[in-house]
Amino acid sequence: MHDHLVKWRMWLVGAVLLAAMCGLAARLGDLHLGNHSRVSRDWETDLLPRRGTIFDRNGAPLAVSLPCHQPFLDPLALKPRHDRVQVAARLAEALNVDMDRILVGFSATNARHQLLPVYVDDRTWRALATNTAVSGVGWEERIVRTYPQKTHMSGVIGFVSQAGQGGEGGAGIESRYNSYLKGIPGRIEGVVDGMRREMWDRRRQHVPAVDGASVYLTLDNNIQYRVETELQQVAAQFNATAAWALVEKVETGEILAMASWPDFDPNRYGEFGSMDWRNLPLCVNYEPGSTMKSFTIAAALNEGAITRATRLDVGYGSWFYGGRVLRDHCEGVIDTSTALARSSNIFNARVALLLGNRRLEAYLRGFGFGRRLEIDLPGEEPGILYPARAWNVLTPTRIAIGQGISVTAVQLLNAYCGLANGGRLMRPYAVDRVVGSGGQVLLQGRPCLLARPVRPEIAAQVCAMLVGVTEEGGTATRAAVRGYSVAGKTGTSQIPIPGRGYSDTDYWSTFVGLVPAEKPVFGVLVTVERPQPQRMGGFVAAPVFARIAESVARYLEIPATAEAGREVAAAEPPARHAARGRP
Repeated sequence: MHDHLVKWRMWLVGAVLLAAMCGLAARLGDLHLGNHSRVSRDWETDLLPRRGTIFDRNGAPLAVSLPCHQPFLDPLALKPRHDRVQVAARLAEALNVDMDRILVGFSATNARHQLLPVYVDDRTWRALATNTAVSGVGWEERIVRTYPQKTHMSGVIGFVSQAGQGGEGGAGIESRYNSYLKGIPGRIEGVVDGMRREMWDRRRQHVPAVDGASVYLTLDNNIQYRVETELQQVAAQFNATAAWALVEKVETGEILAMASWPDFDPNRYGEFGSMDWRNLPLCVNYEPGSTMKSFTIAAALNEGAITRATRLDVGYGSWFYGGRVLRDHCEGVIDTSTALARSSNIFNARVALLLGNRRLEAYLRGFGFGRRLEIDLPGEEPGILYPARAWNVLTPTRIAIGQGISVTAVQLLNAYCGLANGGRLMRPYAVDRVVGSGGQVLLQGRPCLLARPVRPEIAAQVCAMLVGVTEEGGTATRAAVRGYSVAGKTGTSQIPIPGRGYSDTDYWSTFVGLVPAEKPVFGVLVTVERPQPQRMGGFVAAPVFARIAESVARYLEIPATAEAGREVAAAEPPARHAARGRP
């Protein structure tokens, strides 16, 4: 009886164990072979919008966002039959990635999602995705920011950080108009099955992404290209450390070109230093030199302190005042027109004393110096103009000739355009309009009057006198443009050394001019930093101005106003040292 009970218990235990093993085997087989598509879990994802495009005034694309694919390595997805070295070689060649980097990624079996810092188009993606000899690589859809013209207009456009992952604007238009350009992300909330496929009938929310708005600039791609080419050439010719230029429409303040050298490639912005990202016409404060004399004369004429026929004795090349000697290359008694055409230091210094400190400061601020013009681009500096109450006895005589005051290129050119516009100072602007993805205009750039510092007849007188600068006997005969009259001014200013006065070897060479002089349509400014061995504005910057101005005038189809083929003099008359600078 006892043996029978033991046998019965053994059979029972065996049956239980067999049943358990069968159950485990069945469950294991079901997990591996069964259809579990209805096993679900919550799922959500963000939908990235496409960043808006940046266009020039004629619709040429300067910055665009394109769909692409970013590869990632998944070592566990590498098929056993594939040789990892051969797969790595194929991927390295197709993706232009170092082969050793891919091999290291395949060795890291604890990381199944190793993004590679490259983006590929649809053709490359399809070729790799359908290649049966390639495994261990996956793909993520991206929208990448690209700049098809590379360095062209880079200082104005800027760049986007992490361009393949919906990054933020880092400089220029990309930064200033980031809130318009980036769009509004969308979102999907729903359920996925065990294969991570969305179950469409159980989607809870779908908010589509709204693509970013597009920005249309006032800058002209063709004019910009010519300006950039000229800057590169003059920088190479004179071994300059930097150069910048602007082209502005007189009546409206629209910027047609804004160029800096050195520049950078926004597609590879990380390979350049932050100093290369700067938009030099906006962010460099520099002493304008003799280009400031036009505004000293304009202020004195407007106040009646002098007339166009006023004659002053400038001595014989030097003038002692305020304990310092101011030097000049003009001698004897000269009138206002001659003083401006030949850039007399002493004449302008004496005019500043006739005008008085407070009136001189007020007029300079009226022309936009010492304050930001609020241009629609980031990085604008206000320049430096100390209040008259802080001036000493020497200050007005030096500010009158462009020393002891700092300006930006956009301030200086805009002030000259104000003279050319009948004394109407406009706010410069670089964005014509911002257009939403649905075609609606979100922002419209328009001309804006800032000030009227001088009367129209006074502005006309100054412009007429500035024509003499480019004619025989003036300081910038190299700035003459065949077929067009030019009103302009040279500036050659010494670069200050903090705590040590002014450099004897380093200069800013500038020319700013208006075309055509009778009724100016546009203005051009060119500045070259530390040119060697020549440094005079009439020798270095004036010829660059002439080539740019002639190109722009013909491009805009402005009728010729002067005899074509006029001979241009070979050089600017030499100038003697001023107390702290050159005329």
